[in-house]
Amino acid sequence: MKMKAVIFLCISLFVVNITTAQDKSEPIVIADSVSKDTIWEGDYIGLNVYPAFGMVGGGILPSTKIFLQYKHNWEKSSLRFSANYINFNSRDKRLDIVHVGDTTVLLRQYNNNIFTLDMRIGYERFMPFDGFTFHYGIGAIGGYHHYGKSYYLYKQSFSDYPIKGINQPYEQNMLGWYRADMFKVGADFTLGVDILLSDNVVVTVQYSPELAYYMFLDSEEDDDANVFDKDIVEDFMDFRGDYIDLILSVKF
Repeated sequence: MKMKAVIFLCISLFVVNITTAQDKSEPIVIADSVSKDTIWEGDYIGLNVYPAFGMVGGGILPSTKIFLQYKHNWEKSSLRFSANYINFNSRDKRLDIVHVGDTTVLLRQYNNNIFTLDMRIGYERFMPFDGFTFHYGIGAIGGYHHYGKSYYLYKQSFSDYPIKGINQPYEQNMLGWYRADMFKVGADFTLGVDILLSDNVVVTVQYSPELAYYMFLDSEEDDDANVFDKDIVEDFMDFRGDYIDLILSVKF
């Protein structure tokens, strides 16, 4: 959460600086026949570049959302379509001691592989001003969710009892895994600001929480040690309230 706050603060300052600079410099020239309402009309293609800010604060984000978006604007409303990839960077910190020998210890470590591929369609309303707009909207979500877990065995050497001076692992093998395929359906909500950088370039900062229901479809596993008995996934609902999008869009 601390890293999120730092990133959001940086983006907010970026937006304020651009808006202030536009106020102090010459405003974007709009032809007499084009009003501040109609200048936003047209087709836009945009990319969410917010994950690039994950380096701010010295770590990766809890979940990384990358999407390519097409948006068509009318005078004060818009329709959006997007293809989204979300990678959930959740770590399984479990570590099991499987066997202790005279000079080596055998450890079991776990990895997660959880991601979503979905499509979205949404409707938004916006309030245009000179050089920027405020918008809000709602969208429908449908797609595929992958829930995967695996474990590895690491053999490590140590110097003495009690176990001291454990060295880096010199042997590892993936021995077990569990995978579930799920169908994702839900809705997202958008609230943000669009800033006109030039006649055909727009940067958008928006808050975009989502509520989704995940339906179990199928699963596979190879788990002779039965360590994933408590990790079997079922249908569930999940609310994600920490998504911030920074979208760079080009009008065409």
